[in-house]
Amino acid sequence: MKKKDGFPGQQSYVIPDKIVTSLEQSPVCSDLFLTDIGYYPNAKYHFRERKNGIAQNILIYNVVGEGELKVGDLSISIPADHFIIIPANTPHYYYANPKNPWSIYWIHFSGSKAKQIAKPILQPTAVEKTSTSRISERISLFQEIFYNLAYGFSLEILEYVNLCLNTLLASFTYLEQYRMKNEYFSSDPINRSINYMLENLSDKLKLDNIAKTVNLSASHFSRLFLQRTGHSPIDYFIQLKIQHSCKLLDKQSFSIAEIARSSGFDDQFYYARQFKKVMNMTPSQYRKR
Repeated sequence: MKKKDGFPGQQSYVIPDKIVTSLEQSPVCSDLFLTDIGYYPNAKYHFRERKNGIAQNILIYNVVGEGELKVGDLSISIPADHFIIIPANTPHYYYANPKNPWSIYWIHFSGSKAKQIAKPILQPTAVEKTSTSRISERISLFQEIFYNLAYGFSLEILEYVNLCLNTLLASFTYLEQYRMKNEYFSSDPINRSINYMLENLSDKLKLDNIAKTVNLSASHFSRLFLQRTGHSPIDYFIQLKIQHSCKLLDKQSFSIAEIARSSGFDDQFYYARQFKKVMNMTPSQYRKR
């Protein structure tokens, strides 16, 4: 079985050709603009073949699982926490690993400076989860674009999302500069541990995992964290997950089950209990309010 799309929880937006033509002539967007963007979670049987390539550059950001890209005789593995850029007009096909399917964010982009920003070409590049990586902020940029495109393709919306696109693409192609903001906090173990939590909101971290990232024993780290924040590390991590889910609840395009999974809760009912414990209301009540 092969699927181009149709994955549970997916999001995707395709800008109509007539509107793309107007973007090519826009003084705000002509230098860099997207034509398609999406997120395919757990994309089992995902497969795309383009024998002649397409007119846009393609960025694929794999956050979970594995995938494979074929370009001519070249076979390129794309593991989790890696991105790759396929240049325009390059024949290719790619597919999810059948045993460990990927979850990918993807963008088709063009414009006069697209070729310059599309680097490195055909090289899978690691986006490591560290205390300075700002992955959660990058994902928030994707969500910001999705949220706005859900309201249609007005000129104001397209100008805004394509200005966001500049920052989003730069967060991949200028990784060191993007991470520099958090380098100022890297010497403090509590700040580093909180940054690490923020980069792993969809995971189930244990106290030992977090303490190891700052080279402290679990007991010493736990005491320091409690003194600084007034909370245990795991309670604080759960609060960050709930805070993240509140942002998604504000956006009506996500179901509560999808938000629970995105926030690292496999069980929607357990998520609802933790949400009520932190927010003193259920996720449904929060959304209605």
